[in-house]
Amino acid sequence: MALDSTQVAALAGILSIAAYLPYGYDVLRGTVIPQRTSWLIWGLLSLIAFFSVLTSGGSDGLFFTGAQMMGTNTIFLLSLWRGTGSLAERADFTVISLSALGLGLWWWTDNPAWAMGLSITIGTLGGLLTVAKAYRRPRSEALRPWALQWLAAALGVGSVIGTTALEVAYPLYLFLLYSGILGATLIGRALSRRSVTPSA
Repeated sequence: MALDSTQVAALAGILSIAAYLPYGYDVLRGTVIPQRTSWLIWGLLSLIAFFSVLTSGGSDGLFFTGAQMMGTNTIFLLSLWRGTGSLAERADFTVISLSALGLGLWWWTDNPAWAMGLSITIGTLGGLLTVAKAYRRPRSEALRPWALQWLAAALGVGSVIGTTALEVAYPLYLFLLYSGILGATLIGRALSRRSVTPSA
């Protein structure tokens, strides 16, 4: 029996929450080290995405964006205690500055479509910091939660296919972002294993 779009959207939200729970636990244990700037940006922009969909009359898209809003902001708060990165680092400072500029443009335009477009652009900038960290320090990220997030995002896209471009944009962006983080972590781990393998 095929699931309808509302059920798929609900499943996407549940999977997303299921991914954040072990990720948060690993942060508390110190086995995962979140990049503070990435999570700050993702937390703020998940709020924009949620309210952009809400004000545009979206419905199914709210399940997934709502779960992301709760999860990203929770992980950001945990990252203040157990994370890495600060404004003293040039890359973090640059991303935060560009993000502030983007948020100012969003406030000036006061348009849901512009808000979503800017949030995706800024979120990608923030995501690059985590992609780089996952590649350089692959053991600082956990694969299973990101794999669940990847699946949740794929379902999130499927749940809003045929609706508005505004509803599709955010889960599609997250699907691509999570693909990048997963890929960087897997490549980083493969390279680190190769570097410690004794030559014949």
